[in-house]
Amino acid sequence: MPAFEIDNTTVKKGQQIELTGEVTRMDEEGGRVTVDLGPLVTVDMGKIRLVEKYSPPKRKKPLRDMVD
Repeated sequence: MPAFEIDNTTVKKGQQIELTGEVTRMDEEGGRVTVDLGPLVTVDMGKIRLVEKYSPPKRKKPLRDMVD
């Protein structure tokens, strides 16, 4: 039995999908951005939106007891 499920969702031509990756290059003159999705993908700047990375809350107390 595989450890993952195969998604049999049908996709139609022209359907919008959401992909997540890191921006590696920006061509501001040409209006293009290269995003690392595994392979590098170049898209128009108007087709992407910026999402901030998740950063966990900072701890106020250390994980272990302090030595007196």
